[in-house]
Amino acid sequence: MTFRAPRVAKWRAAPIAFKIPYPEGPVSRVKPLALALSLIPLCLAAQESPFHGGQWAMQFGGNSNLFSLGVLKFTSAHSAWLLDLSNAANVISATSTDNFGTTTSADQQYINLDARLGKRFYQTGHPKVVSFLTLALEGGLTDQAFDLTGTHYRQTSTYAGLNGELGGAYMLTSGLSIGGTASLSAGYLSFKGNDSFAKQSGHGYYNNIRVLVALGLYF
Repeated sequence: MTFRAPRVAKWRAAPIAFKIPYPEGPVSRVKPLALALSLIPLCLAAQESPFHGGQWAMQFGGNSNLFSLGVLKFTSAHSAWLLDLSNAANVISATSTDNFGTTTSADQQYINLDARLGKRFYQTGHPKVVSFLTLALEGGLTDQAFDLTGTHYRQTSTYAGLNGELGGAYMLTSGLSIGGTASLSAGYLSFKGNDSFAKQSGHGYYNNIRVLVALGLYF
């Protein structure tokens, strides 16, 4: 009798396919974030201030009845000290004739002198456009007088307060800009007045808004 060894079934391992989860959420956002971060220096470079510490500048401003001259000393690329002087004046030579044909002087005069001292802060949003904010102390003198029916009246006021200003400028060249400013002032005043019959004196508060066209020269 012949005995045979039992057959061993042949088998082979079949590959099992399965998916490895890929964390698409956080990983897929890394590359765009890295790209954005790499562009920040380029954006900052494109918005660098056209000014530098130690630089001097002059600002000429005006509107229909006021002229101002300011001197700026830059302490950094984004800030400067400002000393500004302004003047407004109206001088009118006139006469007044009453119903009886009598003619008298009706001259009028208005003069204002104003000074500001403060700090200006610049921001650059475009290579040729700058905006700025100015915070300053101000003080001044106003003198007005007029003649009326043979009487001369005069009033002199002195004042001091705070001034805030917003402005912008377009850099035509590295040494020349054109722009404008809008400012608000408020503070305390005192006055003295007199005419041919009496004298007056008093005190109070003031506020003032003014808008100027400004031309800047940078050295």
